Amino acid sequence: MILKNKHVVVVGLARTGVAASKFLVSRGAKVTVTDLKKKTELSSFIKDLSDLKRIKYVLGSHPIKTLLKADFIIVSPGVPTNIPLLEAARKNKMPVLSEVEFASQYIRCPIIAITGTNGKTTTTMIVGKMFLNAQKKVFIGGNIGTPLTYMLLSKEKFEVVVCEVSSFQLENIEKFHPKASIILNLTPDHMDRHSPEEYWKMKGRIFENQTIKDFLILNAGDERVKTYETIAKSQIYYFGFERLTPKQEGVYFKNGKFCMKLKGSEKETYSADKLKLKGDHNKENFMAAILVGKLLKCKPEAIQKTIDEFQAVPHRLEFVKTAGYVDFYNDSKATNVHSVAKSLQSFEKPLVLIMGGKDTDQNFEMLRSLVQEHVKILIITGEAKEKINRAIGDYSETYVVGTFEEAIFMAYQKSRAGDVILFSPGCKSFDAFKNFEERGDRFKEMIRDI
Repeated sequence: MILKNKHVVVVGLARTGVAASKFLVSRGAKVTVTDLKKKTELSSFIKDLSDLKRIKYVLGSHPIKTLLKADFIIVSPGVPTNIPLLEAARKNKMPVLSEVEFASQYIRCPIIAITGTNGKTTTTMIVGKMFLNAQKKVFIGGNIGTPLTYMLLSKEKFEVVVCEVSSFQLENIEKFHPKASIILNLTPDHMDRHSPEEYWKMKGRIFENQTIKDFLILNAGDERVKTYETIAKSQIYYFGFERLTPKQEGVYFKNGKFCMKLKGSEKETYSADKLKLKGDHNKENFMAAILVGKLLKCKPEAIQKTIDEFQAVPHRLEFVKTAGYVDFYNDSKATNVHSVAKSLQSFEKPLVLIMGGKDTDQNFEMLRSLVQEHVKILIITGEAKEKINRAIGDYSETYVVGTFEEAIFMAYQKSRAGDVILFSPGCKSFDAFKNFEERGDRFKEMIRDI
């Protein structure tokens, strides 16, 4: 795509908007950045672009008449696709591209794209670490927090890209073409943006431009994910806890080992004896990572080294400290009930569970049996506290408190030696925090003061 003297509108500033704007200006484009937030709220991002002269700002609104004079639009993942500006752009046949789509058109090395409802970030980091251990120059980015466009701004020559991709980013792709795609799991999420059927379609777009020369890796234990096999054109591989069927190739877990089954051979195995991450869901994440590593020629010693050494990603079932013979875990990234369910199943010790946050119309009732089995004390706070209490409050000793800080203090007060205090909110963070990272950092800060 030739960008010189093109007029491009970037919708949504923040990290993605900054990265896209920098690259566009470096290629001679005229850029208009628009955001519903005001200048004072975006001052740090505007400062980051202050030395660039070919940028115009339209803040506090999205005036359609002004912005539709552009050649195309790049939209940040946090921007709803049904806002009037984007609907008008599509009606006028103006291209609307996600930042991932835009950046990928300039990338010439293989892209490994990872999506799913839960486990995306952890799997992305595992895969990235695996290729680093294989002595490859790897760019790790996408929805994980580093926009893909930053790769284009770097002077390094990368050999492989490992990219976490959300359904929001997949909404606005056209030519995005990963060499390998991974779909980890699929459970209802983002119901404020997608119906279940739309969500399934969006996630499936990750492989829509793949061919028979590319790889698609699916969870053999997730019936919804397996339905993609009927529409994919790529080579399909599977991972799961059960031994794969005679027709399936991939990785399965048995007797403490990750077992590889490719071209009829089941001889290659990897030990899980030193695995540091808790839970069967993390074993699934490793299975997917091992498989893509093998398919893209990582050496066995690099794969085993990654299994042995990889530590938990911050805010994903992250061990914080032990205080008063009580273990504290930060699982702030658990923003839906399915994440909480997987986390509860990861522990054998009695749990003091802290939940709550922004209500996004979730079915908390599905946690009843798990709370009854694993949780001795439940402490609830945040916007969704009454809804959670009505759904699962009768299945444990339950306390409803007013603030996040109160919840943490009460959890420690009620805990006893040998317990685990697990912060796994099951809700978005936006009722009280900027994002799940800020929320998790606040939890860790308070715990370290105990």
